[in-house]
Amino acid sequence: MTNIKIEKTFDQALQNHKKNNFQVAENLYKDVLKIDPSHFQSIFLLGTLSITIKNFDRAIQLLNQAILIQPNHAQSYSNLGAVYKELGKTENAMSYYQKAINIKPDYADAHNNLGVVFNELDEIQKAITCYQKAINIKPDYAEANYNLGNALHKLNKHQEAIICYQKAINIKPDYADANYNLGNVLTAVGEFQKAIICYRKAIDSKKNYALAYNNMLFAFLYLETADPKFCLLQAKEFRSSLKPINDDLLKKYQFNTKPKKIKIGFVSGDFREHPVGFFLQNTLSHLKNENLELIAYSNSKTKDSISIKLKSYFTNWRQIESLSNMDVINTIRKDGVHILVDLSGHSDQNRLPIFINKPAPIQASWISYPATTGIPEIDYMIGDRLVTPKNESKHFAEKIFRLPNMWVCFTPPDFDVEISEPPVIKNGYITFGSFNNLSKINKRVIFLWSKVLKSVPKSKLFLKTKQLNDSYLKKKIIDEFKENGIDLNSIILEGGSARSKLLNSYNKIDIALDPFPYSGGVTSLEAIWMGVPVLTKKGFRFVSHTTECINHNSGMSDWVANDEDEYVKKAIKFSTNIKLLVEINKNLRRKALESPLFNSALFVKQLNNAFWEMWNNFILSK
Repeated sequence: MTNIKIEKTFDQALQNHKKNNFQVAENLYKDVLKIDPSHFQSIFLLGTLSITIKNFDRAIQLLNQAILIQPNHAQSYSNLGAVYKELGKTENAMSYYQKAINIKPDYADAHNNLGVVFNELDEIQKAITCYQKAINIKPDYAEANYNLGNALHKLNKHQEAIICYQKAINIKPDYADANYNLGNVLTAVGEFQKAIICYRKAIDSKKNYALAYNNMLFAFLYLETADPKFCLLQAKEFRSSLKPINDDLLKKYQFNTKPKKIKIGFVSGDFREHPVGFFLQNTLSHLKNENLELIAYSNSKTKDSISIKLKSYFTNWRQIESLSNMDVINTIRKDGVHILVDLSGHSDQNRLPIFINKPAPIQASWISYPATTGIPEIDYMIGDRLVTPKNESKHFAEKIFRLPNMWVCFTPPDFDVEISEPPVIKNGYITFGSFNNLSKINKRVIFLWSKVLKSVPKSKLFLKTKQLNDSYLKKKIIDEFKENGIDLNSIILEGGSARSKLLNSYNKIDIALDPFPYSGGVTSLEAIWMGVPVLTKKGFRFVSHTTECINHNSGMSDWVANDEDEYVKKAIKFSTNIKLLVEINKNLRRKALESPLFNSALFVKQLNNAFWEMWNNFILSK
């Protein structure tokens, strides 16, 4: 009778365990063990369940107990490996996975899990060997194929990674993470339309998949055919996927309603050597002297010379990367922030979900992401008349707050780079160039730039970006220029380098060419600082207007083409006017430093006025 009861109770425990009814299953396993304290399956499965509910101490105790009963039980060793991996004890984890494999050499899960540990230690080749062993044992192992794809992607073996992800998806069509990471590889190789389809499949399989929404929305920025109305709908769908925290669980607002200084909170994962860091340096150094109190909410542990400098400009610096959304919101409310500024949008390390609970009474998005967040709880998108013209207000869920000149102000490097005479003087031919992210240089851009090269005799194109360190991407862009009748002799390709060397490389360029629809930002400003004019094409949404705005504000309006035909005509016209290029080369840096592009004192007055206007509007609305 006792055996029958044990069998029945154990069966109920197992069924509830499979249904993720963990508390019920736990109680039933314990009931079995009251009757038979050495019941192996209950000890082992309760240990396994303990891993799931993160009761790691009990998991270790029970799994070791299981090993005492059955010393050759490979799965107990493997599960102990999983516990130690969760605890960050990688040496212990590897030891237990290896013990499991020694007992059972064809144990696919243990090989796969050992590979995951090697991958986290950046021992990628060892990880690949483990994943391949797992797949050889079990060819239809979706997770091992997925993990192998991740490892190959780390090594920039794009095509091999794509094949692995596709295998994982063929085995398990609703594999959200595999679709997501396949989208990431396709993004890396510039296949944005295909990437968007993958992100959409990931979202369809895994509702509320914030990372997939973020990367899908970012991919739309690179598509010339993207309809801003559709992009807004997709961004609003992202907002609908977010669930606000019950306000009863949150601290109440604690801001001063009659402040002498308003508190401005900035949320970012990019307080470092990054475009956001470059824009913030001089701005914050002046802004801290205004009637504002600045608080940073940093979502990254990265520390470099720029993050150290930025930190000195804030009254308080909060590290939030390890905090839950609720804790971040409560921290911001406790700080009494009046205006909370998102500096990430849908880029990496964003904390957009906190904004739907309005941690501060006024919220704005600024700098990093040149499109709508889709979140109406963010009251303002900070722009200007050129990047966010009135007729494009309908592209945004936020209200546009237009600054008088530019939406940002750039910080010149804190080291000097001498400007040489235009290279055409020495070379006898024009060198065009672009140091933009290679992902911005799409097929249509290559077609147009090829047309420019064919129209300007003996001219060359110099491309420099870290992605050109990747042999696959380098070959891809060479092939795409060949398809447009441009041979390798006309193209100069160079990989990434330290910033000082990169800036010095502008001395090898006569005219910078701006890509589209994703226009240059930092690259255009750096080119101008190095005395190199930038030819751009008028855009139709924020992401396409940035260099247009930069040129207008630096007195270079003539370098904005209305369409592709005018882009080519202007390239020909400016290439033949060597005297003009020499004059620009001599004067552009000085003019730019005096212009809104770099005049941080002027910019900060305008930004300070904007923050106070936002606050006064809020008070008047109450």
